[in-house]
Amino acid sequence: MSFFVNTMVCGFSLYQILAFFLIYSCLGWCLEVIYAAVSTGQLVNRGFLNGPVCPIYGFGMIIVLFTLSPLADNLLLLYLGGVILPSVLELVGGWALYKLYHTRWWDYSDFPFNIGGYICLEFSLLWGVGTVVVMKAVHPVIAGFVEMVPQMVGFVLMCILYACYAADVVVTAFAASDLARELDALEKVADSMHAVSDAMTELLGTTAMDVDQKMDESRLQLKLAAAEARDNAAKLSPRDAAAALRAKADEAMEAARKSSQEARLNASEAAAAVKLAAKGTAERTAELLRLEQLAEELQARSEEMRARTRSSKYFGKGRMLRAYPKLRHGEKHRSLDELRERLKYERRH
Repeated sequence: MSFFVNTMVCGFSLYQILAFFLIYSCLGWCLEVIYAAVSTGQLVNRGFLNGPVCPIYGFGMIIVLFTLSPLADNLLLLYLGGVILPSVLELVGGWALYKLYHTRWWDYSDFPFNIGGYICLEFSLLWGVGTVVVMKAVHPVIAGFVEMVPQMVGFVLMCILYACYAADVVVTAFAASDLARELDALEKVADSMHAVSDAMTELLGTTAMDVDQKMDESRLQLKLAAAEARDNAAKLSPRDAAAALRAKADEAMEAARKSSQEARLNASEAAAAVKLAAKGTAERTAELLRLEQLAEELQARSEEMRARTRSSKYFGKGRMLRAYPKLRHGEKHRSLDELRERLKYERRH
């Protein structure tokens, strides 16, 4: 224990640093719960971990104490440091969590003057105010409390709490990884459904468009040929016109004969074409059935996640979904609600 008491870092003993980290992690959690209760009207565990702690507040306050304690008497520098340091930590923490789990646990994209949705000017300014209040009013009380507790009692208590803290970190890391995998699966299935639906719609639409276009082109060619024939006939003499008419009749008869022969010769090819068309229809039907199956699976997964959100209020993935109802996942930053809406859209179309 003497090692923790005698080891100094930036003017604080290791014992104090560990105590402050625990206390401010808990106070940060309380602040998050109160803010969520006021803004949403619901009392939920807003921490990333299952326990009543928010590590980012503990880390943030330790950094503030290390850096800004020498500036405690200068309100302007203290405020500016309180704006910058917590904002940088929030930015790095949000980016790191996104890289780990492809999930944005908080998102300021709807706020003006935000950076990547990780931080925004409004909350950064509030961090500055909070830092001044904590450094001037709160921390002296906390420091006095830590000094008042017997070091042996505090050391034993911290050992127990840090053991629980570490276990919570491990359990939450696994739960967050599972949740990220589930959200990845939901997003990929939704994108696949959309891609298949678009491809089939484009294929069928293009085919119908091509047929209509070819029919229109054929009609136009027939009209042009008829008009040309009338113009040419008007210029010919009666004999030449009669000869041209006989020649056209012979041409028509020959074309009819060849068409009949080709119909008989190509009967086997026609049958093969019918088979190919039937196969294409069957494949399209199979794709439609597959799309419907995927929609049903996604609907089932969505219902399962909603049920888990309702039933598991205090631990695991259900608690995370309840704590962060607006979390966004993946490269397209879709929320769970957006995935559900996408599912409904695909089912309707």
